[in-house]
Amino acid sequence: MQRFDQLVGFRGSVLLFLALWSGTQAVRLAWADPAILSTSTYVYLATVAPLGALAVPWAVCAILCAVQAFTVTDWTAFALTAGVLVAWAVVYLVGGIQGAIPQAYWACVVQVAVAGLILRLSRWPEPSERGR
Repeated sequence: MQRFDQLVGFRGSVLLFLALWSGTQAVRLAWADPAILSTSTYVYLATVAPLGALAVPWAVCAILCAVQAFTVTDWTAFALTAGVLVAWAVVYLVGGIQGAIPQAYWACVVQVAVAGLILRLSRWPEPSERGR
């Protein structure tokens, strides 16, 4: 029986983490807790698009990351996830500029930083490739 890290490798493990994170984001948007629907962030997001529609890119990321964790070619999942994060940062930036989302700059910084980290990790060589 193969060890898990031999089955998916480092990048595959990162993709499985991103699948879990993206899936959680999708569920959080699609089935938002009624207690937070009145917060300024959710009120603004609902003006951009229905929350269920905003969940779709996250769900697609989750599915693609989960699938590509077990494939040799994984760049699409990394690129899509980073792209969704940057798009989400832009939504927050616009909301912050309009005054609809307090301290939106913080969400923008975090999302762009995580997108950069994701892109950096996508180029990280697997342990077996480092010695070549």
